[in-house]
Amino acid sequence: MQDQEYDVIIIGLSRWDSSLNSSVLNIAKEWSKTNRVFYIDRPFSIKDYYLKREKEAIQRKSAVIFGEDIYHTVKFQDGEFVAVTPRLSLPINFIPEGKLYDKILAFNKKLIGEVISRIIKDYNVKSYVFLNSFIPEYFDVFPNHILQPIYKLYRSSDDISQESYIARHGVRMELEALRIADICLATSYGLKEKLEKAGKVVHRIPNAVDFKMFDVQQKAPEKPKDFEGFEGKIILLTGNISQLRIDYELIAALCKDQIKNTILIIGPYSKNDIEKYGLNQYNNLKFIGLKRVSELKNYLAYSDCAIIPFLLNPLTNGIYPLKINEYLALGLPVVSTKFSKDIIDFDSIIYLANDKKHFLELVRSALLENSIEKRKARILVSQGNTWEKRVAEIKKLL
Repeated sequence: MQDQEYDVIIIGLSRWDSSLNSSVLNIAKEWSKTNRVFYIDRPFSIKDYYLKREKEAIQRKSAVIFGEDIYHTVKFQDGEFVAVTPRLSLPINFIPEGKLYDKILAFNKKLIGEVISRIIKDYNVKSYVFLNSFIPEYFDVFPNHILQPIYKLYRSSDDISQESYIARHGVRMELEALRIADICLATSYGLKEKLEKAGKVVHRIPNAVDFKMFDVQQKAPEKPKDFEGFEGKIILLTGNISQLRIDYELIAALCKDQIKNTILIIGPYSKNDIEKYGLNQYNNLKFIGLKRVSELKNYLAYSDCAIIPFLLNPLTNGIYPLKINEYLALGLPVVSTKFSKDIIDFDSIIYLANDKKHFLELVRSALLENSIEKRKARILVSQGNTWEKRVAEIKKLL
């Protein structure tokens, strides 16, 4: 199948303007270099709009309330895709399994079917591939009267059973999506092995990096003002900071061991978790919150070491972290726990710890490292793990 023969319609958990780095948005950007791509935002609910008064929802009033101005062209360096905003959905996750849940789910699915129907009509779509990334309740959304996709792809990026909120209905919904999908994708070995127990072939397409965004070899980025006042060397952790993933006790031990250096954490976090584990008592531990993806390389460029202090549990066993190739793109030494088969694949290029004591020892070694050859080798590995290569793998499956 040639690229120009089909369009691509994608729906995923992340919205197009999310500050967090998103694998599905990277896929949309890369695929849009060869095909028309329509990215459907995860719907805002009436709770988001009327109770939480979320700024992003309010700003899109004409789309989420009236179904007008639903298209927004998202441009970037190498291309563009069309972001599509559906109308407000009904809150549903709190409802137990049964007829009421199924009835409201049918209403919500109809909202997505409506925008797909409009895309087909407004953009004269003749054939298309549908990719659903980890939002299985919106997989079977095609009214019989509209043009059907030539292929339906379902992509899993986390163990849906391990996060209580989405697990409530997500486990059943994911099994249903796997059943009717033409092609099933997973981002890690752990997820592939688990999902294949449902009886379908699942293809491992790992996460990757937008290397151009993180390449600092041509031009050194500006040093962030946040670094003013930081002492010693910088040990960096980025991403979604959650007690489901992060070994907070290990971070506490690192703070004690690296008293003259700074442990810098970038990403959303829970203040309650920080207080619960006593992390607020360490002066050398700095939380600076969420930064846009485009800003991350500035922080990476002025750090001395990166860490992935993940817990070893069923959730992390299914993770191929986005951050690993971002760290490597700048040649940073990386110290990680052995949380998944995917991270162990990097054993020749990163420091992998067997336990807490070993982790602390490896951080010390990483901070003393001064090898141009190792830095170049890490950058080379990152260059081999780009979104361009990943989308090419998906196209090959088509």
